[in-house]
Amino acid sequence: MTITVVVVSYEVRDLLSRCLGSLAAAHQVVVVDNASCDGSAEMVRERFPQVELMARNTNGGFSTAVNQAAKRATGEFLLLLNPDATLPLGAIEAMERLLCNRPTVSAAGFRQVDDKGDFQLALGPPPWLSLEIVRQQLQRRLDGGDARLGRLLDRLLSQPRRVPWVAGSCLLVRQRAFFDVGGFDERFFLFFEDIDFCLRLAARGGQVWYDPSITVIHSRGASAQTCSEAAQRAYRDSQLWFWEKHRGRGIRQLIRVYQVLRKMVS
Repeated sequence: MTITVVVVSYEVRDLLSRCLGSLAAAHQVVVVDNASCDGSAEMVRERFPQVELMARNTNGGFSTAVNQAAKRATGEFLLLLNPDATLPLGAIEAMERLLCNRPTVSAAGFRQVDDKGDFQLALGPPPWLSLEIVRQQLQRRLDGGDARLGRLLDRLLSQPRRVPWVAGSCLLVRQRAFFDVGGFDERFFLFFEDIDFCLRLAARGGQVWYDPSITVIHSRGASAQTCSEAAQRAYRDSQLWFWEKHRGRGIRQLIRVYQVLRKMVS
């Protein structure tokens, strides 16, 4: 049983270095650099020669990069890990045991905290618009530093459970299951690809699992912050496609109105 770690990076050289430093050399690690201009590719070549680097000349998006890296994977399991995340000692081995001990689980996510130890929401509800609005409200409060809410959610989510989806910032999936559903939908340039992927897994009978016994440190959104205007545009485009894909074209106009109202009050 082996894990291949896939890291897609864009303009976060120092965080990428920290991320790779937290990974055991015994595992295959594939890094896709999406045409960064900050020396990320050079840093990987110099400091982590054992890492398989795919340095792209253009930024084709997160989903495309993940799919390309997955084709190089030799492990039975794929671990998709953001470059602004780090793993504690023994985490990968614990992740392997989880999928080995639960053969019906196709994918899993884990408890995430930021650099200060504050809880992050790394899972979510079914694709119902009302629940999504609630989730986004919770996320904004957490992003705003509501530590009390974080502690409450951490307690409520303290037991392993089956969930509709987990965040792609640290997503473990069986390689066979990944390719069985066609990998990530490359129409998602950035954002929502992880939710869509988990829903497609579940539609084929696979279980998506959340296990809070393993904690991942995640400096949320670092790559997106390097180009926030472009990231916001990518978010809106992906949001439109996600809801059209899973709830039909009729909801697209409603989502557009919601986006306009959000922009007006932000």
